[in-house]
Amino acid sequence: MQTLIEYLPTLRSLWVVWFFVLFLGMLWFVLRPSKKAYYQAQADIPFRDTDSAERGR
Repeated sequence: MQTLIEYLPTLRSLWVVWFFVLFLGMLWFVLRPSKKAYYQAQADIPFRDTDSAERGR
């Protein structure tokens, strides 16, 4: 048990680094250029004409 207490400051620092890397990974996943068209299409959903969508069904 004493060894875990000795490593506590190091483990706390590693958690900060881990969450920072995780955050950067999420940013890369969302903001990559290949997904730009997908997100633009998703952003246009509220502006689509509902009448034409119902006729297409």
